[in-house]
Amino acid sequence: MNKFPVSPIFVPANKLDWIKKIEATLADCIILDLEDSVPLDQKDSSRISLYNYLEETKPSISVFVRINPLDTDEGVEDLALFSKNADLYDALVLPKIENQKTLDGIPNIPLVLLIETPLAVKNLAVLAKNKQVVGVALGGADLSASLGSDMSWDSLLFHRSAVVLECAINNLFSLDSPFMDIGAPEALAAECALSSKMGFNGKAAIHPSQIDIIQGSFLPTEEEINEAKEILAAFYASPDAAVAVQGKMVDLPVVKSMEKRLLLAGFNPEELKNKGA
Repeated sequence: MNKFPVSPIFVPANKLDWIKKIEATLADCIILDLEDSVPLDQKDSSRISLYNYLEETKPSISVFVRINPLDTDEGVEDLALFSKNADLYDALVLPKIENQKTLDGIPNIPLVLLIETPLAVKNLAVLAKNKQVVGVALGGADLSASLGSDMSWDSLLFHRSAVVLECAINNLFSLDSPFMDIGAPEALAAECALSSKMGFNGKAAIHPSQIDIIQGSFLPTEEEINEAKEILAAFYASPDAAVAVQGKMVDLPVVKSMEKRLLLAGFNPEELKNKGA
């Protein structure tokens, strides 16, 4: 992946004609879903059709594939097929993941963990250390059903905090749970603002109308991008552990924040570092 996904959107794997429509939006990633959105009697045909599609067509945006849970026959067959050619996608999304044992034996494929159960939250510190894991996403619908709670911000605050914490520790990207009320853009914007301030890198979308709102909350502005470049260029060019930029002291914690800002915007901070070398 060239950057963190900020507004990945779910698309059913039995609706492949939707992909071109999504590519025409500002979405930066598409999650092709073999799990919840595909009826049981279409699992096999959707799996094969999706694999063949990706062999023949390279979408213009990042591609994640959400397979079925690995404790099901469908999930085992999904993994077996998509393990044949990991170049077809950027990562596999693993739903209902709960323990390290489930990850044992998976080929060397980038993985995104979908945290959807209380046990998954409890074991997240161990799961996030797996070398194949590149990101963690919160699955609020299934998690709240398991907890007997609703999906409100306050109800899942502890679980959101756990995801952000472990992602920060293990240098992974973090995705907040989708907002399920498509007809409430102001409420979506409010929740995105909270997610961004907490430290999430992005939020999954379930409808194209949500993409602009999500990106507006998580992506830095042009002014913020230029500020980050200026700060990093000055820091990388200095032999000191701290440097003054526009009258403000910049040290390593600030640098890490600016690097994350550029990654979200699709810029590689290493290019600035090389120039300063």
